[in-house]
Amino acid sequence: MSGQELGGRLHPLAVLLIARRFVGMSLLPAAALLLSAGTKVLVPLLVTALLVGVPLAVLSWSRFRYRVAGGRLELHSGVVGRKVRTIPLDRLRGVDLTASFLHRLLGLVRVEVEAAAGGGSRAELSLAAVSQSDAERLREALLGRARGVEEEEPGPRRLYRASPGLLALGGITSMRYLLAPAAIVGFVFNLADDLPGDIAGRAADAAAERAPTDPVLIGLLAAGAILAVVLVAAAGSLLVDWDFTLEDDGERLTASRGLLTRRLVQLDRDRIRGADVRDTPLRRPFGIAAVTAIAPGLRGRTGGTTLAPVTHAAAAAALLRSVDPLAPDPRAPLAPHPPAARTRRLVRTLPLALLSVVAATVAMVPWAIAAAALLTASAVVLALDRYRQLGHGFDGRRLALRGGSLLRRWSELDPGAAVAFELRSSPGQRRAGLCTLTLHLGQGAGSRRALDLGEEQAAELVARLEPRILAPLVASREAGRGPG
Repeated sequence: MSGQELGGRLHPLAVLLIARRFVGMSLLPAAALLLSAGTKVLVPLLVTALLVGVPLAVLSWSRFRYRVAGGRLELHSGVVGRKVRTIPLDRLRGVDLTASFLHRLLGLVRVEVEAAAGGGSRAELSLAAVSQSDAERLREALLGRARGVEEEEPGPRRLYRASPGLLALGGITSMRYLLAPAAIVGFVFNLADDLPGDIAGRAADAAAERAPTDPVLIGLLAAGAILAVVLVAAAGSLLVDWDFTLEDDGERLTASRGLLTRRLVQLDRDRIRGADVRDTPLRRPFGIAAVTAIAPGLRGRTGGTTLAPVTHAAAAAALLRSVDPLAPDPRAPLAPHPPAARTRRLVRTLPLALLSVVAATVAMVPWAIAAAALLTASAVVLALDRYRQLGHGFDGRRLALRGGSLLRRWSELDPGAAVAFELRSSPGQRRAGLCTLTLHLGQGAGSRRALDLGEEQAAELVARLEPRILAPLVASREAGRGPG
């Protein structure tokens, strides 16, 4: 910290955002009143809520203060009871700047501060709306950057920027965005079921009456539905990750994204423990994947570790090396796991599919038999692919792990960042001569595991990763042998 002090209150226009929060909290009760009591009761209640909510918003704004001084951040708030929160700056985990569509219309920014409250928990502080200039000054003060330096510092170096076409392709090939339309349709139908007058039933009857019977029209309708899902998936990716840009200023990485809501997230370089490269079966033919950093203290921060929401394989390798110069190439071959791991994948996947075949055969339903057979074939393909994706590698500096099929993850990490190594084998694994090695990273960074290693593979890998773990065992064996 450079000794600078900073303080003040939220922007006056923050009253509108605080009032909007009060209004949003009353929307669901208002909808229930509208359906049950009608407008005669609803309108007076809304007027009363407005007369009460606006003064509360103004009072909440007037009571809120923030101050950065003496190596700590102080927040003063409270409408009825007064509350003061003090956070030492050395406990800060990150400062994010977010601007929703309304924030951007008003020229404001939301500042979200995350700090370690001790014991690995997380304390989240939020400034609802400040000006862009105040947000930048506050971020620099919290992150300890000195201002007023005469010599000009070099600008940040751009590491990655996503093009609209690549983002659209990423949305179409992402399981998350493809399933979003189905979730929206389900929500609409659930909402329609709760409306009076059996609106959902009448709409379903009308759709059934007008449903085409011609195979060509049915095919066109299905194609139109598929096209709509694809367009919604592409739009979802563009909306969330529009103009995603990753920059490096030497000490921290800065990622900005979003079309309607613009978000800026910073990640200190010295907190990065490795990186993940994720892809799906739809993305593999296009050679694209998502890249995220492995960093402690960021659990719950959506997108807080994203280095690239979607990028090509060659660009992913270059991006990893720019973040971690010792990172291996994700395309490099890895050591395969024993054939017993393949048998284990099949044993864990097939029972349910085979049970469906037996049930369909007993019932003597042709279409059910065909569906069960297709399910069994798909389960075999999935199990074999899950085995084929298993792999690990260690070049003496970085450990690479790969696993998964529908969501495949390749991870590279520094073994020195692990706080614990765990070697575990279930009864089934012991019979097959397999075990699983888990590296716990601690501080909210999660863990990574090498699944179904051979026992000799695991012993050799652990000995290379952390020789001190096996040193007591080796010493006791040598002592047991005795001289000669």
